[in-house]
Parts: sequence; structure tokens; C-alpha cells
Amino acid sequence: MASDVQSARDDLAYMRGLVSGTGPMQATIGECFFWAGLLYGGQCFLHWLQTLEIAPSEGLGALAIAFVPTIAFCAILTVIIWKDRKTKVTGVAARALGAVFQGAGLANLVMAFVFAYGANKAESFGLWLYHPIVVSMFQGVAWFVAWVILRKPWIGFVAAGWFIMTVALGVAVYESIGAYLLTLAIGLTVLMAIPGWIIWRGAKRAA
Repeated sequence: MASDVQSARDDLAYMRGLVSGTGPMQATIGECFFWAGLLYGGQCFLHWLQTLEIAPSEGLGALAIAFVPTIAFCAILTVIIWKDRKTKVTGVAARALGAVFQGAGLANLVMAFVFAYGANKAESFGLWLYHPIVVSMFQGVAWFVAWVILRKPWIGFVAAGWFIMTVALGVAVYESIGAYLLTLAIGLTVLMAIPGWIIWRGAKRAA
């Protein structure tokens, strides 16, 4: 009987070890996703307005639409990294969760270089439009792994949403640049900014 009780305690300690430390990691990931989705979703929305000739397509206004979101996100990301630099990530689940999103981010950077180089060599801007499609696919994989680790149904729906958006962008890129940009704007807001806010706020409240 005593051995059974000790075994149960060991199992409980093991499970706690698996999930411990996910809170700080979720807060960091959530905050990054919130700002990325908000800034780049807004940028895609403004690009969509450009196709309708509502937003400026040339001059300082166009330059601001093209560069300000990235400059702002880099600044915010620097602040987040500095703020969370002393945060200790422990537990298998936390390390796995961090690794999958970091890996997806690195893959996106590598593919950005590949598509930028290819578009420049081929002198075809259309090739660059496939990069967000690849980003959506990587995000779908990352969120699917997060769902497997955390087992929260809404995270599974977010993963499915990314895969659906991958297909939608693949179709829209041939049909309408306006539909393509609007799909990106909505997708980044609904599938990145809002889930990021939920994760960020939830982790902060839990802490």
C-alpha cells in the first residue's frame, strides 16, 4: 500500500515537472504574438486599402506603411527580450513549447531570405507573395504542437485556422491581390493577435 502511495506521488511529481515553467514561456510568446499580429495585421489592412486607392500608394505615407510596423515590432521585441531575460524556463513542456515557436520563427527568417533572393533573381514580386503562405503553414505546425502539449481545445482551433488560411492564401494569390491582403489582415488579427493576447493575459493572471 505504501509503495502504491509513493508511486502515485512520484507520478504526480513527474507530471508537475513536465508542465512546470510553461507560464513564463507562455507570457513571452503571447506578448510577442499579440504585437506581431496587431502590427502586421494592421499593415496588411493598410496595403489592402492601397489596392482600393484609399491609403497612399506613394510618398511618405506609403513608406510608413511599408517600414513602420517592422521598426516598431523590432523595438517592442527588444524590450520584451530585455524584460524577460532573467526568466527561467524549466520543465520539459516549457522547453518544448519554446523550442517549437522559436524553430518556426527561425524557419520563417530563412525562408524570407530564400523568397527575397528568388524574387530578386527572377525579377518577379509575385514569388515573394508565397512567403506569407509558408509562414502560415509553419504557424499551423507550431500551434498544433502547442495543442498536443497543452491540450487546450481552443489552441487546436487556432492551429486549424492557420492551415485553413494557408489554403485560402494559396487560392487568393492567383485570384485577387485584394482578397489575399484582406485574408492576411484578418488572419493575423484573429489567429495571432487575439490568441497572443489570451495567452499573455492568462499567463500573467496565473502568475
